[in-house]
This record gives sequence, structure tokens and C-alpha cells, in this order.
Amino acid sequence: MEFKDLNLAEMDRDLTAAEKEEWQAIYASFKSTSVMSGRVAGVDIHEFNIVPKGKRKAVPQTVRCLIVIKYRVKIIIPETEVFALELDSGYHILHSMCGANIPFVVTHIDREAGFAVASRKLALEKMQKLTDRREGLEGKTVNVDVVSVGKNVCTVNFGGYDVMLPQRDISYSLVPDLRMAMKPGETKRAVVKEFNPGEKILKLSVKETTPHPFDGIETRHPLHSTRIAKIIGKYGGGGFCRLYDNITDVLCSYESMQYDGDYKTDDTVEIVITKYNTDKKLVYGKILRKMH
Repeated sequence: MEFKDLNLAEMDRDLTAAEKEEWQAIYASFKSTSVMSGRVAGVDIHEFNIVPKGKRKAVPQTVRCLIVIKYRVKIIIPETEVFALELDSGYHILHSMCGANIPFVVTHIDREAGFAVASRKLALEKMQKLTDRREGLEGKTVNVDVVSVGKNVCTVNFGGYDVMLPQRDISYSLVPDLRMAMKPGETKRAVVKEFNPGEKILKLSVKETTPHPFDGIETRHPLHSTRIAKIIGKYGGGGFCRLYDNITDVLCSYESMQYDGDYKTDDTVEIVITKYNTDKKLVYGKILRKMH
């Protein structure tokens, strides 16, 4: 039976107040294409009739879907309706969105079976239209929603625009795995570096909301001073050491007669500051000894 032919008053009569509120929001989104939001609970596999690109006839296809359950109703968002731009989302991208708070518009309701189908893409397009009307965004600091996080890149959303951020736009310091620093569902502050609504271009920087750790380095960590640090990574001939202010990274070599194999990631060491590179805003040092 078509949704428009259902006797909703009869079907909803025995629902609890919370259940009625949930269904009413779903009905409103379906009828007026209003935007809802909810956290991604997981990923399912479902079959839909989809028209392949360049074809006219719909064929059944099995697709991965994001699942949102605000209270008791299962809301299904096919991966073809997740992003406004065509992306090779892949298995790992959808799963990395678990926990994210995402907008969506309900596009189909199966009231008898107790589920709904929705589109995040439609919600993003509606949000983008509002964002495109805003003036003077460049240079402003805004709130962004963390959508997905991988080891080396994460996706955030502002005003309906999904923006992929590599590590260099997230932190001045080396982050071996972004999943240790950011989580889907979090809200972060970011600087709008560029916004061109005509070209659908939005560039953001999370790290530029804070001062560069190199600024004032001569006062905090002068040349020839020794500091306690932790090895956070290795490179050919030395290690990346993070000072105990947790923001300053030092590219360290070893003192003569030291063996790289004696030092491991997460070791606490004493280093000496040996050199600055003002142009690249880098700090260099030497590992003196392992702390016990």
C-alpha cells in the first residue's frame, strides 16, 4: 500500500509518546523534505532497484548502507545517497563514519515494516544552498562536524560541504594515526581558507585555529637547552621527538656511538636543541640518552 493511502492515525494510536514523536519527525521529513539528523549506528547490506549510470532501466543491486536509529525506527541511507559528489566511498569509508552525526532527508517510508529510507546527499544539497548565500566566510573560524576518520585523512562537513583534510591541515605536529586524535561525531573549529560557491570549492584548516608551535620557540626552547621528549616516530637516521608541551616536534639525530635499535617509539628521552630552520619552521636536536 502506498504511504499516502495509509491510515496513520490508526497505525500510530497505540504508540508511546516517544515513538509517536519519532515517526512524526520522519513523516515531516518525507512530506516537506525537511532535514533531520542522527548518529550513524553501523553499516548494513540492502538490495535496491538502481538505475546504472548511462542506463534508463533500474536493476536490483546490493549496496552498503549507513544505518541511523534515533530511537526505534531503522533509517537506511544507501551509499549512493551518502555524498553530494561522486566518491569511491568503499567499505572502509562508510565504516569510518560510524558515530558521526549526519543530516538526511527521508525519501521513502515503509510504515508497516517499520523502517525508512533516506538521502544524506539531498540534505547536503539543501544545506549548501544556504551556505552559498553567506558572504565574508573566508578567514572566519567556524564549527565543522567530523564525518569520518582514517589513518592519514579525515572528512569534515561545514554547511553541507564535505571536505577531506590531510594531516597537514589538522595539526602542526606529526600525528602517526589521525584516529587517535579525532573521532566521528566530534565538532572542531576550523579556519575557512577559501570559499568559491560557484565552483563548489571550500578549503578548511583545523590547525590554523591555534598559533604555530614554532612561534616564540627561542624563548620556550632556546638553542643548546636540554628537554625531556617522547619518540613518536622514526626516519632515516633519527627520530621524531615530541617535547612534553605536547605541541613541539623536534627532528633528532643521535649522538655518536648511539645505536638506533636501542631506541623505540614511545621511549622517553633527553634531547638537546641544536638548530632552527626559520623558513620551514622546523626544530632540530640530538638524542642524548634514554630516560629510565
